[in-house]
Amino acid sequence: MKLLQECKGATRIGISGHIRPDGDCISSCLAIYGYLKKFMPEDTYIKVYLEKPAAVFSELKGFGDIVTDFPEEEDFDVFFIMDCGMERTGDAQKYGMGAKKRINIDHHISNPGTGELNYIRPQVGSASELVYDLIVEDSGAEALDKDLAQIIYTGMIHDTGVFQYSNTNQKTMETGAKLISYGFDFPRLI
Repeated sequence: MKLLQECKGATRIGISGHIRPDGDCISSCLAIYGYLKKFMPEDTYIKVYLEKPAAVFSELKGFGDIVTDFPEEEDFDVFFIMDCGMERTGDAQKYGMGAKKRINIDHHISNPGTGELNYIRPQVGSASELVYDLIVEDSGAEALDKDLAQIIYTGMIHDTGVFQYSNTNQKTMETGAKLISYGFDFPRLI
């Protein structure tokens, strides 16, 4: 899937994840947000909608831009459903239902896909790792920067138990190694 191609011509883009967002949900949403903010036209309206995330994630770039009150909005051209199916997005579900195009990115085997475009990979340990794969496929590793790398790494360590759970594989470890090469303080995150 080519993320920027799928968003081409969109003037309004929304992003959300599941209720009671955990580290992977928050990180995968913020990684898509950061990537699109970096490469979409400057006047593109891009918002992340989540239930109030834990303050421990406040140092992630874009955290302060998360909308937690779910105001009435015009319909979105593209709406990303991250780390879950649309039925788990709580009050943000109304945005997905009204969107012209829904893109569902998830790693849970229980998700049959709730978008027009579905990128569901149960063999991958986190939605954040999927975002890494999509960014690299879309624009190459040079599209990443220190902030995006830290966001993605944060999501990966949360859903893999700091690379201890059985959903950790060789590719997960290789991706983690590539991410820490961007120079953020990864031991402090853990």
